[in-house]
Amino acid sequence: MNPLLAAAIEALDLTDTPEPLTEHHTLAWRVGDWKIKAATEAVPVANLLHEVRAVDLLHAQGLHPATGARGRVGDGVWTALPWRAGTTLWMWCLPTREGRATPDTGPRLRAITHHAFDALHALHAAGWHHGDIQPTNILIADDETNIAFIDHDLAQHADLPPTVPYRGGMHQPTAPEIARLILDTPPETHIELTDAAERYSLAAAIRWAWTGASPAGTRDIGTDVTVTDLYEDIATGRRRPTWADTRPWPDAELETLLDAYMSLDPTTRAESTPTPRVRA
Repeated sequence: MNPLLAAAIEALDLTDTPEPLTEHHTLAWRVGDWKIKAATEAVPVANLLHEVRAVDLLHAQGLHPATGARGRVGDGVWTALPWRAGTTLWMWCLPTREGRATPDTGPRLRAITHHAFDALHALHAAGWHHGDIQPTNILIADDETNIAFIDHDLAQHADLPPTVPYRGGMHQPTAPEIARLILDTPPETHIELTDAAERYSLAAAIRWAWTGASPAGTRDIGTDVTVTDLYEDIATGRRRPTWADTRPWPDAELETLLDAYMSLDPTTRAESTPTPRVRA
């Protein structure tokens, strides 16, 4: 057993069998009612400790149900956060992406979208920016009215000094103005997020989960596409897919809502839920 995992299990007095968080994780596990992560390199260690501090502060503000735990083994760090029940937005939309949507899927997704923006507005009102809004970091409770944002290792708050410079979260939901800053500033420059940038990211994440098509375009980083190319796509919107090419079904209300939050110009981006319009 990984020594950091073993130390966490002993410290928390757990008896459950550890399971990898996903098939892709090698240093993150679920153990009973806890999510345990480990790291030994400097930047991952800093991010893990930042996340626990963020959760502790969120809890103190009444925005998270519990605090976390942490410990060290040599140069390594383990952290543990209470497991939060629910379904990620990515998995909730899986039947839609597979062509198995039911007649009530559209109305339910519209309601989830409104609840998600309410949750984001509440975070912003408390001085927070999540830093990595993406479909797998949006958690939907069973009643589909309680939406939570998980994984706070990139979170920003005035009372939470950054441990490493913020240079964006997952590429695809990144707001155009943040992509431009990433392109135009040195790697050591810390980027402060804005409410408008995160509204874009949430809309992009919902669009991505619903359609299965990246909101940034069809290109992925590879032999012929650099990360600079991808950020230029995002900053300019030059490869953003159309609704006609990607939507599972026409939904004027949802498309209007997401378009309003995904304006390329942050000064024209919606700040609250826009009024639906009829599409031709």
